[in-house]
Amino acid sequence: MKHLLFMTFSVLIIMGSCNKWGNKKMTIVKQPYNGSELRLDGYYYDMEDGKIWSTYFFYRNGILHCGIASDTLGNNLNMYDTWFASDFYLQRLRTDRRRWGLFEIHDDSIVFERWGILEGGDPVLRFSGRILNDTTFIITRCENPHSGDVCQEQDLFHFRHFSPKPDSTNMFIP
Repeated sequence: MKHLLFMTFSVLIIMGSCNKWGNKKMTIVKQPYNGSELRLDGYYYDMEDGKIWSTYFFYRNGILHCGIASDTLGNNLNMYDTWFASDFYLQRLRTDRRRWGLFEIHDDSIVFERWGILEGGDPVLRFSGRILNDTTFIITRCENPHSGDVCQEQDLFHFRHFSPKPDSTNMFIP
């Protein structure tokens, strides 16, 4: 009986926790990226004042993965490479919705959406900017496409070759 109560309680907790994700959907439609505007054989990182603030992997299937930026790893890209290749990171990545999104590239424009990192995965955030060359892009705008809230950005991303990239397979974007 104790086991049955525990199982019932666990299922209710899990179902209830799904609400923390909200029901916000991506406004970008998943589509393959066949262009050459950006290199995809590694990741992009944003470094400001000697600190890496964010990292992104882009995939041919139109999915993006928002890598983890960490004070522990500092600005040492070799440590990021080791972290991204670790089994612990790869297992954790598969279960965290906040790390996934979709992107589109048209000419020199880039737009991508992902669930909010700090907001518990809700709302969807949309980032847009300009591609400077195949190894550099700048994000100039962030918005919540559902509420219309907008902020201006100036985040410059640089490419770093990395292999093998984490697989883009996840349970959040089919």
